[in-house]
Amino acid sequence: MKRAYLSLLIAAGATAQEKTTWEDHVFSLMEASCISCHNPDKAKGGLDLSSYSNLLKGGSSGGSVVPGNPDASLLYKVTAHLEEPYMPHKKDKLSDAQVALLKNWIAGGILETASSKAKKAKKSGFNLALKVTSTGKPEGPPPMPEHLALEPHVLSERPAAISTMATSPWAPIAAVAGQKQALLYNTDTFDPLAVLPYDEGFIESLKFSSNGSLLVAGGGRGGKSGRVIAWDVKTGRQVLKVGQEFDTILSADITADQTTVAVGSPSKRVKLHDTSDGEMLHNIKKHSEWVTAVAFSPDGVLLATGDRNGGVFIWETFSGNLFYTLNGNKGAITAISWRSDSNIVATASEDGSVRLFVMTNGREVKSWTGHGGGTSSVHFAHNGQLVTCGRDKQVKIWAQDGKQIKAIGGFADLPLEVAFTHNAKRIIVGDWLGNVTVWDVDSSKQVGTLSANPPNLASRLNAAQKHVVASEAAEKKAKQALETAKAVTAAKAKQLSIQKVAVTTRTTEKQKADADLAVSKQQMAQATASRDASTRNLKLIQDKL
Repeated sequence: MKRAYLSLLIAAGATAQEKTTWEDHVFSLMEASCISCHNPDKAKGGLDLSSYSNLLKGGSSGGSVVPGNPDASLLYKVTAHLEEPYMPHKKDKLSDAQVALLKNWIAGGILETASSKAKKAKKSGFNLALKVTSTGKPEGPPPMPEHLALEPHVLSERPAAISTMATSPWAPIAAVAGQKQALLYNTDTFDPLAVLPYDEGFIESLKFSSNGSLLVAGGGRGGKSGRVIAWDVKTGRQVLKVGQEFDTILSADITADQTTVAVGSPSKRVKLHDTSDGEMLHNIKKHSEWVTAVAFSPDGVLLATGDRNGGVFIWETFSGNLFYTLNGNKGAITAISWRSDSNIVATASEDGSVRLFVMTNGREVKSWTGHGGGTSSVHFAHNGQLVTCGRDKQVKIWAQDGKQIKAIGGFADLPLEVAFTHNAKRIIVGDWLGNVTVWDVDSSKQVGTLSANPPNLASRLNAAQKHVVASEAAEKKAKQALETAKAVTAAKAKQLSIQKVAVTTRTTEKQKADADLAVSKQQMAQATASRDASTRNLKLIQDKL
């Protein structure tokens, strides 16, 4: 224990140039507080902290330290009581100085000795960089979630306003921001596909990668922190975590080759990060207000960014240099969407406008008032049509020349987000009350709903069981009604049969009577003829007399 405190005193009095190392500082801390439970003979959680080499091996939960990143290091988080199980187990929390020592050591690259070279975090085993940049449909079937967890990560009394949502460019998938989770649904069947936890806070931005293989989420905790997370759509596995903002992230996107992530936040900065190691590539300081929208062109060459002051800029992705300044918007930028050929970019603004800019010269080629009071969302379909929503509580579909194709109204509250499905046959709308509705483009009719606050599986099972019981009761009642109907039908059929026999008998009797009448008439005619003949003969005889 004395050795640990001595190490702390040395570290506290060290100059800025002095290094914090395992040998000189951290081992004594581990020895005093941790090794009794984490040693070769008693490695709780599979973690042995008795030597530097064993520490690097990690435990049953994986690596315990991430060089250069204390906030991602399990050892630091449990000792700082930022994450359970709190350590040391059943002991007082380490002092602030001890926690700071551990944090500094990790941030400095987990040096073993003063002469050691700082280690770097290992790159993710998931290859985010594509061999060939793909701006179109991927080869083979588009990525779809495969038997992923459906249990909600968070349950609440009611859904929050829909802050963001996205649709896959190639598959029938919609991603909806729930509370601390992203919810995936099949837009053809409306069935749930996955629940993806976002433990960083609340999601403010969702984007699918250009080939639909990744879902990127940006968000965090207002005034505290912001992170970008990416999940593999098929497996639901988290494959990326970048950014270390001190406020929530308002918008995020990833390049088509999946090598670069862009982040916009209240810091008024646009930051580009390397997906392989999280390194910041560019820190752009052009915006004068919160950066509310960022969007890479489908080919990944350019980045469009917009802010709360109406400023819109185009940047070269590789260099981070300014490419164009797009003028005209007088209100906050609420959304940015690129046409699939990367030549046209659309902006939506609180001034109510929808504006299209061409990338050959950065000039506005078309603008129109989309929604009185403000346009809150815009999205390009593969066919070049646009869909928007706004403060007039309408959703509108437009041709690229600004001609309105159709408008859909009747929403319960203000629509905040709208997007075409992959085939542009349906549109998904999220509103202020947390409703997410699905609409058929051709008929302009609502065809389904998606829940932003789904019940847990137990509740769904209970509801399904009740539905089965109700269905069985209804089936039984229907069977009884069917049997009754069959009995009534049989009785009526029998009565009809009797009536038919009676009618047949009457018909036969009538036919016989008609025949007898005919014979009688014939006999009558013969008798009359005989009488007439006799009368004539009698007259002849009388005449002769």
